[in-house]
Amino acid sequence: MNIESMSCSPSSLGKLSAGRGKIIAATALLVVGSLVTVCLLAEGVLAVFLPPPIAWMDPQESYNFDPLLGHRLVPNQTSFTHSFAVSTNSHGFRDREVSLLPSPGIKRVLCIGDSLTFGDGVAAGDTYPKQLEVLLNSVGDQRYEVINAGVPSYDTWQEVTFFKTKGVEFKPDIVVLGFYSNDVVPRPPAVRALLTGGGTLRRQGFGGFVPDGVVHLLKSSRLVLFLKDRLGKLVNALYPSSEFLHQQSLLEGIPNDFVEQGWEEVEASLREMAELQKTHQFRFLIVMFPMAEQLMREYPNAQYQVRLKSIAEKYHIPMTDLQPSFSREFRGFESLFIEWDGHPNPKTHRLAAEEIARVLGG
Repeated sequence: MNIESMSCSPSSLGKLSAGRGKIIAATALLVVGSLVTVCLLAEGVLAVFLPPPIAWMDPQESYNFDPLLGHRLVPNQTSFTHSFAVSTNSHGFRDREVSLLPSPGIKRVLCIGDSLTFGDGVAAGDTYPKQLEVLLNSVGDQRYEVINAGVPSYDTWQEVTFFKTKGVEFKPDIVVLGFYSNDVVPRPPAVRALLTGGGTLRRQGFGGFVPDGVVHLLKSSRLVLFLKDRLGKLVNALYPSSEFLHQQSLLEGIPNDFVEQGWEEVEASLREMAELQKTHQFRFLIVMFPMAEQLMREYPNAQYQVRLKSIAEKYHIPMTDLQPSFSREFRGFESLFIEWDGHPNPKTHRLAAEEIARVLGG
């Protein structure tokens, strides 16, 4: 046998290569099919134990850049927060159209705050400003108009800046400022807007580089949400994020320079608001929303309420802490908060409105 007879012909090599390609393709198809099957089975199992994902509709609410505030809601827009309709008026408020001056005999309440006041994930009528309006007008002869001027991702300095440049023009008799733990942050050195090309708020981390539609599709899977939750807890246990350390500082009283700078900024903003109150003669009320963690367990060293109360007392600003009323109604996370999200649900907004109405009516 000569050497030439042992070599493969070109046609034989082609058949061998094609055969290997089919094997690789079949193997890849089998692996993908197996993964899909496992994921579908896991999704089915998790459906028994976990709450359904949030329903999303696009477009979500959109914003314009603002050189003083960073961002403002686009006026006269029709959009969604989760799957609930969002309609803004000509001033960019999630509310009906309102004039600068209130009608004669009407007491005007201006609610300023972030996504809690705006009402992320709930219908407009379920937000605490709108429920407050109903409650105030349900007793006595005095008529009230409550304006929801909340803007997602606003901090206290932005809310105060908004009030003194725009909100004051509406001549409110009462100003209610909704406060949450994520307001305890220092003012950035430069005002900038973290917006996508479509005008929505840019998410932190990897999500900021993925189109909203893709993110919403992924968030429709219990498996993805479950893995994200568990992975996030694991990463924070090994390499705590700045957000995790911020939360722990407020709950455990652990010293944190960033948080301390945040409290200094909060105090400066509330001091300015107290001065504006004297100048423009309105009643001012701070409404403090507790952290969800505070309803699930005791934190004896928490500085969250203690620090805000001390600032409010220093500048003689009335403040109501919603933790007692929330604790009485708390029956697990889903009883007061939106699953997979963390924002207050309609019941929580109602509890807030009832407490605010009680304070204002006193």
